[in-house]
Amino acid sequence: MNAETPTSDSAPSMAELEAKYQRNPAPKQAYRIELKVADAPGPFERAEGFVSYEAPNCTFIPNQIVGVRKRPSHTLPIEFAKVDESTFVATIHADAMLDEDYLGEGVCHWELMGVSSWLKATGAKTDIGYLANLAGDEVRAQKFRTNYYLKDEYPGNDPDERLDPGELDRNKFTPEFQGQLFTITSIAKAGTP
Repeated sequence: MNAETPTSDSAPSMAELEAKYQRNPAPKQAYRIELKVADAPGPFERAEGFVSYEAPNCTFIPNQIVGVRKRPSHTLPIEFAKVDESTFVATIHADAMLDEDYLGEGVCHWELMGVSSWLKATGAKTDIGYLANLAGDEVRAQKFRTNYYLKDEYPGNDPDERLDPGELDRNKFTPEFQGQLFTITSIAKAGTP
Protein backbone atom coordinates (compact mmCIF):
# COMPACT_ATOMS: atom_id res chain seq x y z
CA MET A 1 0.00 0.00 0.00
CA ASN A 2 1.43 3.41 -0.90
CA ALA A 3 1.41 6.50 1.32
CA GLU A 4 -1.52 8.10 -0.55
CA THR A 5 -3.93 5.18 -0.15
CA PRO A 6 -6.54 6.09 2.46
CA THR A 7 -7.09 3.68 5.32
CA SER A 8 -10.14 3.32 7.54
CA ASP A 9 -8.48 5.36 10.30
CA SER A 10 -7.03 8.07 8.06
CA ALA A 11 -8.54 11.54 7.84
CA PRO A 12 -10.61 12.39 4.78
CA SER A 13 -8.90 14.47 2.11
CA MET A 14 -10.17 17.94 1.26
CA ALA A 15 -11.50 16.61 -2.07
CA GLU A 16 -13.33 13.75 -0.36
CA LEU A 17 -14.98 16.16 2.04
CA GLU A 18 -15.90 18.62 -0.71
CA ALA A 19 -17.65 15.79 -2.56
CA LYS A 20 -19.77 15.07 0.55
CA TYR A 21 -21.05 18.61 1.12
CA GLN A 22 -24.64 19.01 0.00
CA ARG A 23 -26.82 21.92 -1.03
CA ASN A 24 -29.89 22.66 1.05
CA PRO A 25 -32.84 21.54 -1.14
CA ALA A 26 -35.18 24.12 0.43
CA PRO A 27 -33.26 27.27 1.46
CA LYS A 28 -35.35 30.01 3.06
CA GLN A 29 -32.89 32.79 3.94
CA ALA A 30 -32.74 34.69 0.64
CA TYR A 31 -30.81 37.91 0.12
CA ARG A 32 -30.72 40.15 -2.91
CA ILE A 33 -27.21 41.37 -3.69
CA GLU A 34 -27.02 44.54 -5.79
CA LEU A 35 -23.90 45.97 -7.39
CA LYS A 36 -24.38 49.64 -8.31
CA VAL A 37 -21.78 51.49 -10.35
CA ALA A 38 -21.44 55.29 -10.27
CA ASP A 39 -19.25 57.61 -12.36
CA ALA A 40 -17.79 54.69 -14.34
CA PRO A 41 -15.33 55.49 -17.14
CA GLY A 42 -17.24 53.15 -19.48
CA PRO A 43 -19.76 50.31 -19.52
CA PHE A 44 -19.64 47.12 -17.51
CA GLU A 45 -21.08 44.08 -19.24
CA ARG A 46 -20.30 41.31 -16.79
CA ALA A 47 -20.56 40.61 -13.07
CA GLU A 48 -19.23 37.43 -11.50
CA GLY A 49 -18.68 36.15 -8.01
CA PHE A 50 -19.11 33.49 -5.38
CA VAL A 51 -20.56 33.03 -1.91
CA SER A 52 -18.38 31.42 0.74
CA TYR A 53 -19.64 29.23 3.59
CA GLU A 54 -17.98 27.67 6.60
CA ALA A 55 -19.07 25.26 9.34
CA PRO A 56 -17.38 26.81 12.39
CA ASN A 57 -18.62 24.19 14.86
CA CYS A 58 -16.80 21.37 13.01
CA THR A 59 -13.10 20.75 12.47
CA PHE A 60 -10.97 18.06 10.86
CA ILE A 61 -7.29 17.41 10.22
CA PRO A 62 -6.65 17.05 6.46
CA ASN A 63 -2.97 16.21 6.93
CA GLN A 64 -2.07 14.03 9.94
CA ILE A 65 1.63 14.91 9.66
CA VAL A 66 1.04 18.67 9.82
CA GLY A 67 -1.84 18.27 12.29
CA VAL A 68 -3.52 21.60 11.59
CA ARG A 69 -7.27 21.58 12.19
CA LYS A 70 -9.50 23.06 9.48
CA ARG A 71 -13.17 23.92 9.27
CA PRO A 72 -15.34 22.62 6.43
CA SER A 73 -15.69 25.36 3.81
CA HIS A 74 -17.40 25.61 0.45
CA THR A 75 -18.06 28.20 -2.23
CA LEU A 76 -20.98 28.54 -4.64
CA PRO A 77 -20.99 30.69 -7.77
CA ILE A 78 -23.27 33.71 -8.03
CA GLU A 79 -25.33 34.35 -11.15
CA PHE A 80 -25.79 38.08 -11.65
CA ALA A 81 -28.32 39.64 -14.01
CA LYS A 82 -27.76 43.05 -15.55
CA VAL A 83 -30.72 45.29 -14.70
CA ASP A 84 -29.52 48.47 -16.37
CA GLU A 85 -26.26 50.17 -17.34
CA SER A 86 -25.23 50.64 -13.72
CA THR A 87 -26.89 47.80 -11.78
CA PHE A 88 -26.39 44.04 -11.46
CA VAL A 89 -28.46 41.84 -9.13
CA ALA A 90 -28.33 38.29 -7.82
CA THR A 91 -30.08 36.22 -5.18
CA ILE A 92 -28.07 34.23 -2.68
CA HIS A 93 -29.12 32.14 0.31
CA ALA A 94 -27.50 32.27 3.74
CA ASP A 95 -28.73 28.71 4.29
CA ALA A 96 -27.68 27.30 0.90
CA MET A 97 -25.65 24.48 2.45
CA LEU A 98 -27.25 21.49 4.17
CA ASP A 99 -26.45 20.98 7.86
CA GLU A 100 -25.37 17.33 8.15
CA ASP A 101 -22.94 15.09 10.04
CA TYR A 102 -20.16 15.21 7.41
CA LEU A 103 -17.34 14.14 9.74
CA GLY A 104 -19.03 11.50 11.88
CA GLU A 105 -18.82 13.74 14.95
CA GLY A 106 -22.17 15.56 14.96
CA VAL A 107 -24.06 17.92 12.69
CA CYS A 108 -21.99 20.63 11.00
CA HIS A 109 -23.88 23.93 10.94
CA TRP A 110 -23.00 26.08 7.92
CA GLU A 111 -22.74 29.87 8.09
CA LEU A 112 -22.54 32.46 5.34
CA MET A 113 -19.02 33.93 5.53
CA GLY A 114 -19.07 36.41 2.67
CA VAL A 115 -19.95 37.45 -0.85
CA SER A 116 -17.12 38.16 -3.30
CA SER A 117 -18.06 39.90 -6.55
CA TRP A 118 -16.25 41.60 -9.39
CA LEU A 119 -17.27 43.59 -12.44
CA LYS A 120 -15.58 43.50 -15.83
CA ALA A 121 -15.97 45.86 -18.77
CA THR A 122 -16.47 43.16 -21.40
CA GLY A 123 -15.64 39.86 -19.75
CA ALA A 124 -12.39 39.57 -21.72
CA LYS A 125 -9.46 37.90 -19.99
CA THR A 126 -7.49 41.15 -20.13
CA ASP A 127 -10.20 43.17 -18.34
CA ILE A 128 -9.52 44.24 -14.77
CA GLY A 129 -11.94 42.66 -12.31
CA TYR A 130 -13.13 45.40 -9.97
CA LEU A 131 -13.76 43.66 -6.62
CA ALA A 132 -16.73 44.47 -4.39
CA ASN A 133 -17.15 42.27 -1.30
CA LEU A 134 -19.51 41.95 1.64
CA ALA A 135 -18.83 40.00 4.83
CA GLY A 136 -21.45 37.50 5.99
CA ASP A 137 -22.48 39.67 8.95
CA GLU A 138 -22.93 42.65 6.58
CA VAL A 139 -25.25 40.57 4.40
CA ARG A 140 -27.31 39.38 7.36
CA ALA A 141 -27.53 42.97 8.69
CA GLN A 142 -28.57 44.20 5.20
CA LYS A 143 -25.73 46.69 4.99
CA PHE A 144 -23.82 48.13 2.06
CA ARG A 145 -20.19 48.81 1.24
CA THR A 146 -18.78 51.28 -1.30
CA ASN A 147 -15.40 50.74 -2.95
CA TYR A 148 -13.49 53.48 -4.83
CA TYR A 149 -11.39 52.79 -7.93
CA LEU A 150 -9.21 54.81 -10.28
CA LYS A 151 -10.69 55.31 -13.75
CA ASP A 152 -7.35 55.46 -15.58
CA GLU A 153 -6.75 51.69 -15.89
CA TYR A 154 -10.25 50.84 -17.16
CA PRO A 155 -10.94 48.45 -18.89
CA GLY A 156 -7.51 46.88 -18.39
CA ASN A 157 -5.00 45.15 -20.63
CA ASP A 158 -3.28 42.71 -18.29
CA PRO A 159 -3.06 39.15 -19.70
CA ASP A 160 -2.93 37.73 -16.14
CA GLU A 161 -6.53 38.57 -15.13
CA ARG A 162 -5.79 41.20 -12.50
CA LEU A 163 -8.29 42.03 -9.75
CA ASP A 164 -8.49 45.53 -8.27
CA PRO A 165 -9.82 45.60 -4.67
CA GLY A 166 -10.18 49.38 -4.72
CA GLU A 167 -10.29 51.32 -1.46
CA LEU A 168 -13.06 51.68 1.12
CA ASP A 169 -11.83 55.16 2.05
CA ARG A 170 -11.67 57.65 -0.81
CA ASN A 171 -9.16 59.70 1.21
CA LYS A 172 -6.55 57.01 0.55
CA PHE A 173 -6.27 58.62 -2.90
CA THR A 174 -4.18 61.76 -3.13
CA PRO A 175 -5.94 65.05 -4.01
CA GLU A 176 -4.89 64.90 -7.69
CA PHE A 177 -6.80 61.62 -8.08
CA GLN A 178 -9.99 62.62 -6.23
CA GLY A 179 -11.69 63.67 -9.48
CA GLN A 180 -10.70 60.44 -11.25
CA LEU A 181 -12.62 57.93 -9.14
CA PHE A 182 -15.63 55.72 -9.71
CA THR A 183 -17.49 53.56 -7.22
CA ILE A 184 -19.13 50.18 -6.91
CA THR A 185 -21.57 49.81 -4.03
CA SER A 186 -22.51 46.33 -2.83
CA ILE A 187 -25.92 46.26 -1.18
CA ALA A 188 -27.59 43.37 0.66
CA LYS A 189 -31.37 43.25 1.09
CA ALA A 190 -33.49 40.48 2.58
CA GLY A 191 -35.65 38.60 0.09
CA THR A 192 -35.54 38.05 -3.65
CA PRO A 193 -35.93 40.60 -6.46
